[in-house]
Amino acid sequence: MRSSPRSLSIFFPSTPKLLQSSAPPLRTYLGICRKWRGIALSTPALWRGITLPLSNGKRCDQKFRLLEIWLQRSGSCLLSIHMDLDVDPDDIGMHFGGDANPNLAATWDLFTHAIAAHSARWEYLHLYSFTRPFPSVTAPLPFLRALTMGSVKPIVNGAPDTDSLAQALHAAPRLQNITVAFWREHCISLYPWSQLTRFTGDSILPHLCVDILTRAHNLTYCDMFVCAHLAHEMIQTSQNVTHRKLSSFILRGYLPGGMPWKLLDVLTLPALRKFEIGERFLPGDRIGLLKSFISRSRCNIQELYMPFFNEPFLESCRLALPTVSIVDGSLDSGNPWSIPGDEAKENSDADSDSEFDGP
Repeated sequence: MRSSPRSLSIFFPSTPKLLQSSAPPLRTYLGICRKWRGIALSTPALWRGITLPLSNGKRCDQKFRLLEIWLQRSGSCLLSIHMDLDVDPDDIGMHFGGDANPNLAATWDLFTHAIAAHSARWEYLHLYSFTRPFPSVTAPLPFLRALTMGSVKPIVNGAPDTDSLAQALHAAPRLQNITVAFWREHCISLYPWSQLTRFTGDSILPHLCVDILTRAHNLTYCDMFVCAHLAHEMIQTSQNVTHRKLSSFILRGYLPGGMPWKLLDVLTLPALRKFEIGERFLPGDRIGLLKSFISRSRCNIQELYMPFFNEPFLESCRLALPTVSIVDGSLDSGNPWSIPGDEAKENSDADSDSEFDGP
């Protein structure tokens, strides 16, 4: 429902001024009258923008009280929650499993426990922490569409519990979009790979790239940050993979010095249109490797993103691949929560508010 700023200023003098260019957020209507407040609170779009930055314990008591109120007032509406545990540089020990700020860790656990109690209403969920565990979830997740998670080891009675999380995620029939930081090898069994259309993974061991692409055969977008610190982690693979739906692929990462990873030799991607690749993944004859990969895949690459390559090499690529747009930069990942065809989510973006003060 929209009313002109002039009409609102006449009938509701205390209403905040509204911009002409866009519809006001639903939250604006909460302070007009009880009836309008009831309408706004019962509108699903209002609950698709709950954001909770937990920055070094600031205002956490107030934020938790508001979170409880929001979860209660949202009734049966689906929830989209975005919560980050921001860590001060002085607390960098937490990044590596330390307890530099135990109060912050306890705060995270308190918030995630409250959020997990409403897991049956999750639709878009972003819970990001370097070291704190993902909350234990045992109930099905019938409405979950997109998930971003940092640590992937939920803790139950002091011990890692991945079985219950795997069971819950495999009981999420609408889940198509997953972003995972701090990847561990046991994660491969957590996710319902065959139903995913979008995957972003950080700190993936090189030999798991092929395994993921083999399992996730419906992906249209994949962003892999491959990370290996030791030579023995650079397990080469001879398994050939043909992925027929992947149209956007980002392949980058950190590899031990002098240890190239020959992944393109085993990949065939006929649907590929946008491709970003790091220099460590192009050992030896770089242009020859690219041409061989494109020829084998029989793909029509429209944009090839090559960040951090020198300009003379990029010019050589433009001459060797005249039909491909060579870009000195990174592929824009867009909205990681976007699901193709999910118009309801897209339409609600104009009505949701990303700031903390919330509904």
